[in-house]
Amino acid sequence: MTLPYPEVTDELLAEAVRRMLAVGAPIKIVLFGSRARGEARPDSDLDLLVIEESDLPRYKRSGRYRQALLGLFPSKDIVVWTPQEVREWQAIDNAFITAALREGVVLYER
Repeated sequence: MTLPYPEVTDELLAEAVRRMLAVGAPIKIVLFGSRARGEARPDSDLDLLVIEESDLPRYKRSGRYRQALLGLFPSKDIVVWTPQEVREWQAIDNAFITAALREGVVLYER
């Protein structure tokens, strides 16, 4: 049986980080969601949190990263937050950012 998505290996994640660093200036890149928790199905997407300085609205921030990862993994969810947004929401236990940072795996940090 052929899996619909490639296996998520250290090499695949390292290539994702390399491509993201080539197009942006992340302070931190975190793998979160089912793949970080070890609960992924073969067709689970790749959830990535990028923390970086930005003046853009949140919905406009991830485009260059999605473009950079084309062909690497078929389904990905990339969210980009600023350090200030992280600080503002991190104290709320059930906030998305709190869960992503708590259960996530840091792939890159400068």
